[in-house]
Amino acid sequence: MRPPGPRRWAAPGRAKTQLTCAEAPQVVELCGAEAVGRALDTVMPDWGLRAVEDPVPPGAPVTVITDVAPKGYSFQSWWSRTPLTKLGLAGASCGVVADLVQSYCDARPDTLGLHCGAVEVGGHLLAFTGPFRAGKTTLVTRLAAEPGMRLFCDDVLPVRPDGQAVALGIQPRLRLPLPDRVSDGFRRYVADHLTVQDSRYGYVESPEQARTGTLAPLAALIVLRREEGAPARFHRMRSAEAAAHLIRQNIADPGEAEAHYDRLTALVAGLFCVTLVYSDLEEAVAQVHRAFAAGHLPAPDLEIDAPLPPDPIEGDVSLADLSGVYCRAAEVSAREIGEDVFLWQMEGRNFFRLNPVAGAVWDLLEEPATGHEIAATLMDVFADTPAEIIAADLSALLGQLSARGLVTASLSG
Repeated sequence: MRPPGPRRWAAPGRAKTQLTCAEAPQVVELCGAEAVGRALDTVMPDWGLRAVEDPVPPGAPVTVITDVAPKGYSFQSWWSRTPLTKLGLAGASCGVVADLVQSYCDARPDTLGLHCGAVEVGGHLLAFTGPFRAGKTTLVTRLAAEPGMRLFCDDVLPVRPDGQAVALGIQPRLRLPLPDRVSDGFRRYVADHLTVQDSRYGYVESPEQARTGTLAPLAALIVLRREEGAPARFHRMRSAEAAAHLIRQNIADPGEAEAHYDRLTALVAGLFCVTLVYSDLEEAVAQVHRAFAAGHLPAPDLEIDAPLPPDPIEGDVSLADLSGVYCRAAEVSAREIGEDVFLWQMEGRNFFRLNPVAGAVWDLLEEPATGHEIAATLMDVFADTPAEIIAADLSALLGQLSARGLVTASLSG
């Protein structure tokens, strides 16, 4: 194990300690939470967190961790109005890490912050992403246990305008206890390399982890889809689908929408993009070995299945009243990539992908219209589709767009 860094945060005799570092313009305030300072030195050893005596400048972003023993720690993020409470040591440390990484990205407006895990395999830097609980952290931590594989991150990967990705040197964090389905060998590896932990989470030291500031060109995007009982296999991915994933997974300020879309489209054009369907972790590791461990990307004899159907718009279905009048919300910009339409909601840094039919509905909303008027137009275009199916699908779509603030609705007449 790498020994924890020097305790630069320490300030004996003070109940409150303020930490800063060169990597991010964020102040971390520890209120009786010295153990969190020690934990940060362990999980992000190259960041150089140090105690400062000077007062915090007005308006500076501050993250506050308070020891409220015996109830654990309270975490107040700069980006949230409500604190998280009853956190363990690893959970509180994770909150600080997340704020520091967000601050790192915000201080570099030309850098993407992709929410993904990343591992260098066979000289190729692979980014792994997917929906919640797809298993990206577990997979990249398991891959990092393999000889010759180098962990870049388990959560956020900064990507510079030149396509070079940056390692942040932060240990991966796993949920504890590990699932029953993981192998005994991986379970032993985690037990031997755990550092900061509590009852819910544990950070894992990877002997081959890339140090903070290490650069490598991003080579591939792998979207994980976990399906119970499914054999591990790759599926090709359409460029629009890959762009949608990158747009949704960017935590950095996108800046001007047109330039952001162009950049993501150009980035995707240079990547090998696939979906990895799997159930068993060891089978997934074997597939990654088979595809990327050799010098050629991908391996010449790799079997890749046809693209999977696109995912539906995410979220719960909230049916809309088709008698209402609908129009586009303010400060939403749209851009076509391939056959799909991407909506950028400026206020919340949120991106949304529409399939071709949903994109056609967005076109129809250039002027306010009732749901019934839109449905009538769609019925003319899709004459072979029963009217009740078109009405039901449109009601669901308008409900989803309304719930996300992308369209506004008013009563007809």
